[in-house]
Amino acid sequence: MNFLNPLVLLALAATLIPLVLHFLTLRRLPLFPFSSVRFLKQLQQRAARRFRLRQLLLLAVRIGLVASLVLAFARPVLPGPVPVLGERAPASIVLVVDNSASMGLTDMHGERFRRLRHKVEQFLRTLRADDEVALLPVVPPAEGFRESWEYSRGALLETLSRLTPQAGHGDLVQALRRAAALVQDARHFHRVVVVLSDFQKSALPALSHTQRLFDARTTVVAVPLGQGESLPAGIVIDSVALESELRAPNEPVNVSVRVRSFGTGEARAVVSLFWDGQRIAQQPVSLREGETRTLSLSGIPERAGFFRATLVAEGDVHSIGHQRLLGFALAEPPMVRLAVDDAFRPVFHSVVSAPDRMLFQWEWISSGQLLTVPSSTVLLIASTALTAEQLQWLKSFLHAGGKVFVFAAGNSATPLLSWVSELGLTLRWHELPAAEAATITWADRHHPLFAGVFQGSGEQLPETPRLEKFFTVEGGVPLLKSTLGPVLVEQPVGSGRLLLCGISPERSWSEFPTSGLFPTTVVRGILLLGMATVPAFLREVGESVALTLGTASPTLVLREPDGTRRIVSPIPLSSGMRVELGQLRTVGVYELSTPRGVPIATITANIPAAELELTYASAQEVGEWFHRLVSSPTLFRYISPAEELSEPVVAQEQATELWRYFLVAALLLAAAEVALSTYGRRYEAQRA
Repeated sequence: MNFLNPLVLLALAATLIPLVLHFLTLRRLPLFPFSSVRFLKQLQQRAARRFRLRQLLLLAVRIGLVASLVLAFARPVLPGPVPVLGERAPASIVLVVDNSASMGLTDMHGERFRRLRHKVEQFLRTLRADDEVALLPVVPPAEGFRESWEYSRGALLETLSRLTPQAGHGDLVQALRRAAALVQDARHFHRVVVVLSDFQKSALPALSHTQRLFDARTTVVAVPLGQGESLPAGIVIDSVALESELRAPNEPVNVSVRVRSFGTGEARAVVSLFWDGQRIAQQPVSLREGETRTLSLSGIPERAGFFRATLVAEGDVHSIGHQRLLGFALAEPPMVRLAVDDAFRPVFHSVVSAPDRMLFQWEWISSGQLLTVPSSTVLLIASTALTAEQLQWLKSFLHAGGKVFVFAAGNSATPLLSWVSELGLTLRWHELPAAEAATITWADRHHPLFAGVFQGSGEQLPETPRLEKFFTVEGGVPLLKSTLGPVLVEQPVGSGRLLLCGISPERSWSEFPTSGLFPTTVVRGILLLGMATVPAFLREVGESVALTLGTASPTLVLREPDGTRRIVSPIPLSSGMRVELGQLRTVGVYELSTPRGVPIATITANIPAAELELTYASAQEVGEWFHRLVSSPTLFRYISPAEELSEPVVAQEQATELWRYFLVAALLLAAAEVALSTYGRRYEAQRA
């Protein structure tokens, strides 16, 4: 026998009270002098025996009354059914409902979560009125949901009707831990945890050791939905990513999309890229069963600011996995000032003023105006008339955070040689005959300057301009190389950034100024220096996000996917500003900006990739996993898809509660005590 309220048994000490009162109130017969007492003694002995018997019986009834009341409140339970005492005892039932994203999948029987809801509704209607039930979703809704025991079936059905598949990942371990905490507060001895899920393998994480979440009084029942059922062929967008590190208005933004087929048969769809309410690009795709492919889509944004892009597999028959979001932002174009000799101006003018390259504002300046340029300006210099004072100013400008793109316009006698040596670089002059001219042979395709510019993955460039008079550059990070060495390098200088090109814009010295590589290098070099690339972070729903950013703003504004805005206060660190956004609960793009609207970062939250794996555990794998969580293998049941979830699932592990019978016994003993006390008083009154 077990007791649901064992501490109440301490009250059994109260059974001593009737015993103590019995001894304290023993009746003593009065003595009267009489001549002959032979006949009276016989009468007295008979009366005393009746009196003692009545007193002992009354004492036993009172002790039994107290003990019955105490035992009734202690709620004794007999494991197993007791046929003589009637039907099963009430049970405490936790319904663990998988409402993760994968439950929104539609198979041949319809949406899986609707079938789950229908099963639970039928199951609730088969339970007894005194069964207590708790509804526990695997992915807790954002707010307004309380996990607690409930007797009202109407309230449970209403709560169930409000549940829908959530975008978060379904972690059954965490859900079962919450169920175990609820079971600890259960009122009834017999306890059942019913888990309704599609049992994706991703929801059953590997357990490094056995975790006994439930005791021997708790039975765990697994109810699978959708296992072993074939799915129509469909396409899942597993992931999306921005390929373009250098992002600016009127520059292509390349997006890579990884798609995968699932289900039976060949899957076909059109993968489309949308932003600003317009279709930007599309690509048809046809995948064999289980095939994976990576696509590349691109579009040209025509403005600065935030973008919320959507990748959609159009024509897919399934309601989940066919769509992914991608947020990014473009900063305002930089202001560029060009200190270029008159001889070189036509070359640069054709580049910066082309109608399809209006990517920034620009103006000509003379070398004498360099000393008045503000620090926010990007400088492009191709001049042979730079003085020592101007070069020293440029050095200070770079150390203070300036951005400079320099073309070595002179020859070996230029004062530029000594200036670059102070910055850790070395220029070496080459003058070759036309027959022995060098060529540009290599570009760093992984650097933002050239990433996504060239098609294919090989090292060969689409064109190799010939070079007769030029400098090679030693030091820094090489970005372009010739047959004799690097000709374009990147070098950090203090807080600033320098791009140094050893090829003069003089057309008679090389083919570089007239090649297609020249405008690409100039325009993307300016954008690389002047554009503040806005970080674009990719996260999953349910993640807690904390970012370290280079912003100096003491206050930021976060715009959430539903359009609401809230103030965020960054925490200053030595490495930057730490921004804590908390847990992402909604699919969408979160936009972080200054109070003036300057983009700082985007955070995109999508459905967790684990929810889209769509691989399911077998009955044996589910059983082995649950056996690590229960006290005994006999306390776990697996309901096959062909079986129904009904009240016999609960009744199979019966237990009989005896508190009702002890309460009835207490009432009967109370009636007996009243009867005995009344009879005793009447008898004494008759004798008197």
